Amino acid sequence: MKNKLMLAFMAIALTMVSCSQDRIEEPSQDETANVSRPYNALNYLELVPMLEHYDKTRKPVLEKALGFEDTRMNYYSIETLENYIKYVKTLSREKGIKFTGINFVSAAYPENTDHGVPNYQNLLFMPTTEIGGKNICFDPVQSTSEKTVTVKEMLASYGYNWVYDSKEDYDNRNKTNGLVKRNSQNRSKSTDVESGAGNRGQISPPY
Repeated sequence: MKNKLMLAFMAIALTMVSCSQDRIEEPSQDETANVSRPYNALNYLELVPMLEHYDKTRKPVLEKALGFEDTRMNYYSIETLENYIKYVKTLSREKGIKFTGINFVSAAYPENTDHGVPNYQNLLFMPTTEIGGKNICFDPVQSTSEKTVTVKEMLASYGYNWVYDSKEDYDNRNKTNGLVKRNSQNRSKSTDVESGAGNRGQISPPY
């Protein structure tokens, strides 16, 4: 009899554990209110041709140049994305800066990377704010309530010429900037400071 009672209790306990593990947290009313299909959601007759065009025009070129298939997917968990956006929103609000969105910027891990896989492409998150009627990458960490510091300014101080904020910058991208060049040569002596950019996703390939 005792054995039967013990088995019954064990069965109930296992059922309760299983149910608790399978339970999905219910969304709040705020999260479900007025939910509609986003304007940027795609249909498959839009999606498939885009993937095919990449396969035909980008993939062979990259494989030939690199000798391997480069990154195709960058994975970030929901928590990672939510925490990053919350972090930037908080800093921006504290400093009175309008946070308008995020630029996803192509980059590649260098040979001596401390994280990621060397030579593979990845994506950087760069927050944007409105400057002169345009969405410009800015650094919410280095900015203050008195001055919005742009990513272009910060990258220039480390010897990198960011040319994607304006057509004028892009048109003059091949012109030598003496200050940027000097900063590049002295980069190893520069003090490292935190940036507002983000990364550290899981890439594939490689597998």
